[in-house]
Order: sequence, then structure tokens, then C-alpha cells
Amino acid sequence: MSTVTLKRKSNPMLMARKFKIYIDNKPYDSIINGELKRFDIPPNSKELTVRVMNYSSNPISLDPLDSEQYVIKQNLFSTIVTSIVIVFAAIFFTLKFIFEQEHRIILYIAAPFVLISLYYSTIGKKSVIQIKKSDNNI
Repeated sequence: MSTVTLKRKSNPMLMARKFKIYIDNKPYDSIINGELKRFDIPPNSKELTVRVMNYSSNPISLDPLDSEQYVIKQNLFSTIVTSIVIVFAAIFFTLKFIFEQEHRIILYIAAPFVLISLYYSTIGKKSVIQIKKSDNNI
């Protein structure tokens, strides 16, 4: 029986969420932020996928005769874009409700980042979580 080792890299976005591990589209286990997990894969298993909320990784093929090591990470660009949207929202609402000023220029600057964030929430949801094969020991 082969063993799979998964290492979930720490990331501030989605850090409070457990990523669910699916083998052949059936729930198998979960992994938390920064955790290293080793488990035996069931015989005749074909693919492994990681999911959280509406995000899903691309499936990876499992080799039943080999032990594999993988790293789960989040797309850096989507993490940065989400952080920027949060910062712009905080600035806008602080100016509007605390200082009672309205600066619409902030909304115009933030608009492209909101659109990119919407892309990752809809069409690009399979590129937010990535599973990469690790060549070195985890």
C-alpha cells in the first residue's frame, strides 16, 4: 500500500478553514493550516483533490505503487488581490463613516482588484488551491 504525504503551507487567507481531502471524489480526511499529514491511500485509488468552500484544486493522479509527497498552497496572486480589496474596503468605510468624507476615487482604484477577485471566486476557482509534487523531503 502506498503512502501520500501532504504539507499545507501556512497562509493568512483561509487559514481558519480546514481543507478537505478527497480521494476519487469521496471525502477522505482534512488538513489544517501549516499541518503535515501522512496517510495510506486505499487500493485502486485514481486521484486526489483538495477542496475548501467553493474552491477546488485540480485533481492529481495517484500512483498505487509509489509513496508521494505533495505541497498544498494557495495562489499567491489571488491572496494578494484579496488582501488589497480588504484594505481598500477598510479605507473607504473608515473615511465614510468615521471621518464623514466620501472619496470615490478609492472605489475607482479598487474596481480592477474587485473584478479580479470575482474571477477567482467564479471562473478561476480551480486555480486558487494548488497541489504541487515535492521533490525534497517535507
